[in-house]
This record gives sequence, C-alpha cells and structure tokens, in this order.
Amino acid sequence: MTKESQEPSCTDEDNKATVTVLFYEAPVGLLMKNTVLTGLEVSETGRVMLPNDFRNGKSIIAVLDGECKILNSLGERVYSQKNLV
Repeated sequence: MTKESQEPSCTDEDNKATVTVLFYEAPVGLLMKNTVLTGLEVSETGRVMLPNDFRNGKSIIAVLDGECKILNSLGERVYSQKNLV
C-alpha cells in the first residue's frame, strides 16, 4: 500500500480528518458498532490519530475515510432472520 492511498482525503483546511470507525465493544462485543469522529489529528506519515479515550474498551475493526453510512452489517443480518418452521 502506498503512502498516498493511506492518507485521508476528508481533511479540512487545518489538516484535521473526519473518519468513520467500525468497532466491537471489547472484549466480546457481539454487534459491530460505528461512529463518526471529526477534527482528528493526522500524523506526518498520514495516519489518523484516534484519541486514546475513544479506543479504550473497543476492538477497532476499520477506520474509513470520511462520514460513511453503514447500510447493514453481519450482526444485524444474523439477528434479524426469522425462524421458519
């Protein structure tokens, strides 16, 4: 992966990033959750820096560039199925 592909494109004029984070509650969360974080620092290498207080108690699955709308996830599909007898 090149450096250019890792740098967030959703940054403001102060080089602050907006990202959507996918995560599970640690240690054994069953439903994937997501949240949008704004105004995040970007390191010299182009990585978005998630605040430690946000990271605590979570297993981070992915960090997506910008504000993303999650249409469905595995947990939602599993729990929404009805038993057909």
